Amino acid sequence: MNNNSRDPPSKILLLVMTQLSPTFPLSNELLFEQFSKYGDIKKILIFERGKANKAFVEYYDVKHAIEARKDKLGKYLAEGEGKLTIHFSRLKNLDLEVVDKSRGTDYTQASSTNSDLMKHSNTDDPNILRQQIDQFTRTFTQTSQRNLNSARNDEINNLLNSDSDDDIDIWKQQKQQGPQISQDVKNMITQKPSKIIQVTTIDDRVTAKMLYNIFNKFGNVEELLLEKQMQRLFVRYSTIEFAQIAKEYLNNIQFFDQQWRISYHPLQQLQPTTISDEYMTYYNPNGPKVIVPLSKTIILSGVTEAMEISEMMRLVAKVTEIKIVAANSLEISMVNISETLKIIAVFSDYEYKNQKLIISIK
Repeated sequence: MNNNSRDPPSKILLLVMTQLSPTFPLSNELLFEQFSKYGDIKKILIFERGKANKAFVEYYDVKHAIEARKDKLGKYLAEGEGKLTIHFSRLKNLDLEVVDKSRGTDYTQASSTNSDLMKHSNTDDPNILRQQIDQFTRTFTQTSQRNLNSARNDEINNLLNSDSDDDIDIWKQQKQQGPQISQDVKNMITQKPSKIIQVTTIDDRVTAKMLYNIFNKFGNVEELLLEKQMQRLFVRYSTIEFAQIAKEYLNNIQFFDQQWRISYHPLQQLQPTTISDEYMTYYNPNGPKVIVPLSKTIILSGVTEAMEISEMMRLVAKVTEIKIVAANSLEISMVNISETLKIIAVFSDYEYKNQKLIISIK
């Protein structure tokens, strides 16, 4: 593998990610979790252009960027997904105000330990978990867009016209050819976070219990209302932070051939209005012990009949591999994350021959 970059070391890395399936949940938070272990990250900005997805990752210290590139070059974001080609960028700083309508996140106030806290936490103390979630969700603060003064505009125009390399081309494309934003999207951008999220385009085959199994992976679900006729779901979490995490991870995910659109909702009370509506309330003060991104691979514990369980899994989802990894435990890999959601929806806390199956995401 060629470890030589086209440019000298820089605090800003340009990631080129190929071999990504359309349903792969590429997000700033996923990149933050994978790259923050090398050092404190300042900003991340994702571009999606054609077959190659591209992103900038800016560190505070150039040595952290060098270490990250050295370790990640040629590897994948997940098993078989997102092969990484990494260059040092010629940009001097990553100004998220420059690119209109961009998908950028500013981590200026965040520590690189935040994602580690969530990833490795295994506490069931609600106070400690709340503190960790507070730290974790502060990294989701999105950069506001403000007008640039004329001097800054001149500086950016000079930068855009100075080179034709990939990273400069991307900035120019976003600067000059940004898409028009519809009023619905503008309303979504300006939404105030709340404990309640609304999910649209729910497939007719899906039940409220299946949806609870999925959304409860990302925090304490208190209420759930599935409006079958409207193909719409409302989920109330115990905190706004949980709702933010669920929205971040599950928005635009495809589930049973339908792509979810998730937004915050100002409703104060969830109430069924038709006989076909499914309404459920829950009490689970401890919630999930660990909140992690979705993956194509899960660990299934509590398995007493490995052969029978394996066949059941294959009937529900498209499975690529099943391995016995420990006593009463299976490692199951799916073709994509959409298939993982099916397994979570159907088999979470499923009892088979008086033994409850426990699903954890690898």
